[in-house]
Amino acid sequence: MKASRFAVQALSLGIGLLLCLPECLHAANLSNATRGKIILQEKCGRCHAVGADGESPLKKAPPMRDIYARFNPRELQAELSEGMVSRHKEMPQIQFSNEDVYAIMTYLYALAVKK
Repeated sequence: MKASRFAVQALSLGIGLLLCLPECLHAANLSNATRGKIILQEKCGRCHAVGADGESPLKKAPPMRDIYARFNPRELQAELSEGMVSRHKEMPQIQFSNEDVYAIMTYLYALAVKK
C-alpha cells in the first residue's frame, strides 16, 4: 500500500515538473538575457548602443542589435568566442567565455524577436 502511494506521489511530482518546464526554461532564458545585456553594457556600451533602440555613443559604432542582424548567428557566436576583430583600431578585441557568449546571444535574439 505504501509503495503505491509513493508511486502516485512520484508520478504527481513528475507531472508537476513537466508542466513547469516551459515556464522554468523561459525564466532561465530571461536570466541569461539579462546577464547578456549587462555584459554588453559593461564591455561594449561605451561605444555601441546596447538596447532595443537608440543611437550608439560612438557614431561610427553600429548598435549591437544591428550587428546581430548582420551576422549569421553561428558566425557571430564564433566571433564573440574568438575575439571579434574590427577594422577600427580603437575597438578592443574581447574574447568572451562560452557562458558569456550564450548570454549575449540570448539577449540579442530577444531584441531581434521584439521587432
